[in-house]
Amino acid sequence: MKRGEDPYRATPPPWQGWPSAGTSRRRWRIALLVPLVGAAGCGVLFLLGVGAFAVLLIVSRLSVPIPDGEPLAMSAAEITGTWADGQGGRLTFEEDGTFTSDKVCGDFDDNDDDPFDDVASPAPGAGTWEHTTGTDVDTDDSVSTVHLTFTPDGTRARYEARGTSRAPVLWTYIGDPDSGKLCVLERAETSS
Repeated sequence: MKRGEDPYRATPPPWQGWPSAGTSRRRWRIALLVPLVGAAGCGVLFLLGVGAFAVLLIVSRLSVPIPDGEPLAMSAAEITGTWADGQGGRLTFEEDGTFTSDKVCGDFDDNDDDPFDDVASPAPGAGTWEHTTGTDVDTDDSVSTVHLTFTPDGTRARYEARGTSRAPVLWTYIGDPDSGKLCVLERAETSS
């Protein structure tokens, strides 16, 4: 090295000529590849999440039974009459808004804080009924609900309409819906 020469001039400083053209191209490829791999990974996770949700929805539908048919909208005149639960229980709706029941199944609420406490059916029982039509949560179809109020103690029950106009049923869960216990009322045969 000669006197007066810069000792650092022999090797170029790190910022000159670096990175090489090959290194620069590799970095650009990596810079483009990383977001693409990340996006693909997010897409796969999204599809797995949607698939898991669909499986859970199907399993929940299969594990909690409901009667056959679609939600059904009925008029008060169509509800009027006698319905039977298949185990000897009967529920008769009168046109004047009263009903009588004898050992009918259902989910009876005695107005306390526990909604799943299996109150026994007032047997025989009587009271008033009313019917409302709303929208089914799962299908957005119109569905009728029949509300019973037993007298004199105010015990309540409700049934939803389902099925077809030729074969309607009134139904409710008994206790916690996850238990899978159903009460299904079908129109009683009338003897001629």
